[in-house]
Amino acid sequence: MSTVLANSIVVIAIVVAACYAVWRLGPRTMRDALRMRLRTALPSVFGNLKVGSTSGGCDGCGDGCASTTKASEAPKEHAVIWRKKVTR
Repeated sequence: MSTVLANSIVVIAIVVAACYAVWRLGPRTMRDALRMRLRTALPSVFGNLKVGSTSGGCDGCGDGCASTTKASEAPKEHAVIWRKKVTR
């Protein structure tokens, strides 16, 4: 394999990784604005993208959050404190 092809593959991989990091770690408003631009510029390709960033976390799938209240738990036992015996 030629060095030009090998170097171009490495550069492409680095650029893709950097773009992914900026996409995931960047501000949410930037992602939403970019999604809107892609939807208006290329609706046939990006027409199915959601406007809001709700793909993760609570209610990401639309089923709502799981109950955060736990069933009645058994009361916790008190800690046992060990003391030295007093020798006389």
